[in-house]
Amino acid sequence: MDGITEPVVLVLGHPIAGNPAQFTLERAFAALNLPWRIFSCDVSPERLPEAIEGALILGFRGLLLDQNLVTSSERGVDADLYWREEVGQSSWQSIDATQTWLEKAILDFFADDQGEIGSLLRIGPKVASVPVGIANEQHQSPIGWASPESIERSDVIVVSEIVEPGQWPAASTKTLVIDFASGENDHDAMRSLGYTVWGRDELRIGVLMTCLAQWVKQQPDEDVLTEAIEEYLAV
Repeated sequence: MDGITEPVVLVLGHPIAGNPAQFTLERAFAALNLPWRIFSCDVSPERLPEAIEGALILGFRGLLLDQNLVTSSERGVDADLYWREEVGQSSWQSIDATQTWLEKAILDFFADDQGEIGSLLRIGPKVASVPVGIANEQHQSPIGWASPESIERSDVIVVSEIVEPGQWPAASTKTLVIDFASGENDHDAMRSLGYTVWGRDELRIGVLMTCLAQWVKQQPDEDVLTEAIEEYLAV
């Protein structure tokens, strides 16, 4: 694969059906005029370490794991983005792409305020990809509810459960909500209260932009990814 043929990256998931990564990355490579190709495969969580090693042996230049596959793995796999800096490199370099993107994106979001991020509130089970130490204080509500007072004094709210935004106070300051919930939360209701919300699509785009930065050291216009995901999900 690293000889006379194009560089190839692999996307793994379980299930892989419905994952827009391959379609979106194909659009991105086309926009950048790069002859890279993408394959997608389904792999069970218990075979994931073998699949990661196999992709390296077979000469793939990069590898992306669906987040559901990472969280369901019982074999200690915590990175979802893999790449080789040079053709023929004998080992992967890897990171948590979600965490890498979030760390920069959150800091950029608050950069104009010229102040520290005071408080982060988690509503629901802990999400490992949230950057450690991003805020001065961190608070945890293990269920899908938090008091209006704790919501109001938070700068960043990480949601991993279905919540009732109708019970939330209006955002009194610049507040970012990051939604990891597997169900559908009412983002329009949150935004009507003054919150900025990043949901599944924003996280997907951030991960794919991070992938491209590592694989090809280039990035297309973000609108290319946004339009591709919207087109894929509309089918």
